[in-house]
Amino acid sequence: MPIETVRVSVPTTASVSSSNKCPTLRSAMKDEIFRFETRWSVPHPLIHVWNQVGLVSKYPTWWKGIERVDLLQGPELPISVGSKAAYTVASPLYTLHYQTETIEFDMGKYILARATGDLDGTGKWIFEHNDHTTHATFIWEVALTPPFLHAVSHLPGARSIMEFFHDRLMAQGEQGLRELLAKHNS
Repeated sequence: MPIETVRVSVPTTASVSSSNKCPTLRSAMKDEIFRFETRWSVPHPLIHVWNQVGLVSKYPTWWKGIERVDLLQGPELPISVGSKAAYTVASPLYTLHYQTETIEFDMGKYILARATGDLDGTGKWIFEHNDHTTHATFIWEVALTPPFLHAVSHLPGARSIMEFFHDRLMAQGEQGLRELLAKHNS
């Protein structure tokens, strides 16, 4: 089953002050945020998908485009609040360096992490299982912090190119996870 990417525009939550008629900062920031929602459908038990997603240090072995992951704090499994990891993710045009910290989770249901570094925001994995398939949805709401990438992201067409590279990275992740789990279960 192919990867499904859903783009949802960031809602504007601008309010207007009666004294100055200026929108709030959140309204001004809406074009700064990248919001992606990607759904993987993996024909394996939820616990297998959950554990592989939790073993972040192993991503470079099966997820093309993720070059390096270093554990900074806490265990990978079991997933726990406060666990931190540093990532190096490469596309053909740029490389991102960022860190994540698990801030909330519910075993087998979701993992919520805060991202800092070249990306600033949150990422959330949501898991469901039905009909012998695990559905893992990743929601990424981040802003680019490197000044050059931040500036380039506002050029005509640049945002679409960055979205393409994100979609490609996620498709490579789904394919890599499917292949990894097929090898482990054969």
